[in-house]
Amino acid sequence: MSPSADSKAIREDLEQNPLAILPSSSNSKVVINDGELVGNYAIRFNFSDGHSAGIYTWEYLRSLK
Repeated sequence: MSPSADSKAIREDLEQNPLAILPSSSNSKVVINDGELVGNYAIRFNFSDGHSAGIYTWEYLRSLK
């Protein structure tokens, strides 16, 4: 549920074509290694696979319950 533009585009593609081929990913579990505050409204996570795309607002994170 990443809010990054890439992830949103993938979700939109899947809505249009449920048989779309997803980008490959490693078989290892992706975990959050670190995070940094973005102002008073969000956080940016650094993931174990090396990416840090996406700013997660507190409102968005609360909505994922």
